[in-house]
Amino acid sequence: VAMGRAIVRQPKVFLFDEPLSNLDAKLRAQTRIEIQKLHNELGITSLFVTHDQVEAMTLAQRMIVMNGGKVEQFGTPEEVYHTPASTFVAGFIGSPPMNLLKNASGGKAGQILGIRPEHIDLVPSGGWEFKVDTVELLGAERLLYGKVGGEDLTLRVEEGQAYPKPGETAHIQAREDRLHWFNAETGKRI
Repeated sequence: VAMGRAIVRQPKVFLFDEPLSNLDAKLRAQTRIEIQKLHNELGITSLFVTHDQVEAMTLAQRMIVMNGGKVEQFGTPEEVYHTPASTFVAGFIGSPPMNLLKNASGGKAGQILGIRPEHIDLVPSGGWEFKVDTVELLGAERLLYGKVGGEDLTLRVEEGQAYPKPGETAHIQAREDRLHWFNAETGKRI
């Protein structure tokens, strides 16, 4: 209703302050699609404030990630997702968020390794030993939660792919072209 009232006035800018936060999941998804359609049809600049990263990633052409009132990163959703500027952005954007390992093998002192759960592969041998604590079934994929060298790690496995069960240990390998390195002291991308 509020959007309809605003559209009638033919504004130059829409300001949205968490407009979907009180909706249930199904209605939120439907409304998000309708907002996208309206934006494409009307072409009106919109500023959309949200804590929901799915809303930010799906609705934004450009996004600003803020932390404590300061801008951590500004860019397209793809830029923010694929090249996070800091450990804060890396841990905030993505579902599940990027794994941040302080003691990763191959790293240097004072560095944190970031690797997204979908950029880690199960391998027959070699790589890191991954002890599985929990498996979460999400339909077309499974999320495996466990530990590598005492640090928490999440791994995404596609439907139909064999995977270790809770209590089992597997070998995993991070894709070299998908590694992100951050300064452990500042949290900034190296």
